[in-house]
Amino acid sequence: MSSYKKKFSLNQRVSESNRILVKYPSHVPVIVECDKKIGVLNKQKFLVPNDVSVSHLLISVRKQISLDKSKSIFMFCDNMILCPTVMMSQIYSNFLRNKKDEFEDKFLYINISAENTFGNYL
Repeated sequence: MSSYKKKFSLNQRVSESNRILVKYPSHVPVIVECDKKIGVLNKQKFLVPNDVSVSHLLISVRKQISLDKSKSIFMFCDNMILCPTVMMSQIYSNFLRNKKDEFEDKFLYINISAENTFGNYL
């Protein structure tokens, strides 16, 4: 279970997402959680414009964490890796349509994991 879900009740999360969606209808409410190996983000909750790709969100998240340049970070949603070129609105609508029972608070939950992609040179 997400740490955000543990911290806030379902009613709190639903009222927060409804407030966000009414105020910003052209944005996607996203909760981002990092693997413990990466570190801690300054914030978990992101308000991402519909026309932003996954790679743009990845860049803004990467700026918040101090991570070695040899490590790549990957975004997962529902244990599936997100394609960097896909728009956030597309991912959001797919999850809203296909995962209604798991999507009751209307937040898109994304997990971030790091991998050493280039190896060590010594």
